[in-house]
Amino acid sequence: MSEQGQTLKELIDLEDNIKLVYQEPGDFLRYYSIYYGQKYADYFFRKSTAVLQEIAFIYDCGYLIKKDESIIGGVFLKPNFMADLFVVPPFEDYENLVRMLLLYLKKISNTEDKIILRDIVEEHVPTYEQNGCRVQEINYWMIRPTESIKARLPEGYISKPVTSEDTHDIAELIMKAYKENPAYKQIGTKDDYIQHINEFIEKYKKNNIMDECSRVIIKQNTNKIAGVCLNMEFEEYPLIMSLAVSPEHQHRGIGRFLLTHSINISSKEYEAARLAVIKDNAAIKLYEDLGFIRNKFIAEMYLG
Repeated sequence: MSEQGQTLKELIDLEDNIKLVYQEPGDFLRYYSIYYGQKYADYFFRKSTAVLQEIAFIYDCGYLIKKDESIIGGVFLKPNFMADLFVVPPFEDYENLVRMLLLYLKKISNTEDKIILRDIVEEHVPTYEQNGCRVQEINYWMIRPTESIKARLPEGYISKPVTSEDTHDIAELIMKAYKENPAYKQIGTKDDYIQHINEFIEKYKKNNIMDECSRVIIKQNTNKIAGVCLNMEFEEYPLIMSLAVSPEHQHRGIGRFLLTHSINISSKEYEAARLAVIKDNAAIKLYEDLGFIRNKFIAEMYLG
């Protein structure tokens, strides 16, 4: 805790002549975009590494890692947070860097809170586990080309745009669907999902394609919401940000309709669509049946 007040721009000595040197986001990006962005691009299916610029500026805690005067890696790091560690060839000792960085993080972090480790690629998860870190959540990014295809709505249902009047009902539906899905170990509060839906309404309904891609499904004889799909533009591609079907309306083709509709509409302006899905989610089979592909997983981990 005594080092918690250390400013970002101070040079930080670790051990064995290895030190952390803070970089302005634009300078850090030169290394980050290649040694992390390009190397692990297939994990995320990003259109280009240009989108990493926003990440670098949002975090603004990028450090180059030097041994003597040679750059051997880089990382985003601040109290209770670390992400996107990379090494620069010919340096290869990723495992030792993890050990040193975690020791330093323990010194500067609030011990009452978890240390969050973001976007740990599958091949490095064992290294973090060996240093006492635990997996919080595992996700796959998935992608497929957009195309003009027919979306078939099951009988007895109506498809309509998302409106602010639906916010509370959508939030309750998402919570209900997630609670019934064993893949979800942690579920947000209703207020969390209301905020999520309001973000879509305030920001992404202004994008005509994303608005048209996003649908609420209504059961005709009850006028109750049976399913929802919210879309956003993220990193230059459409992203299916929420897809949920009420448990009593599942296995009737609603999820397939929502996905197919999104793929069809987004083809008007975009070449591909992406989504992120939790490992062991049964919906992965549907996504793959519709042509989405995945690579290795990305883990969110924690220490403490």
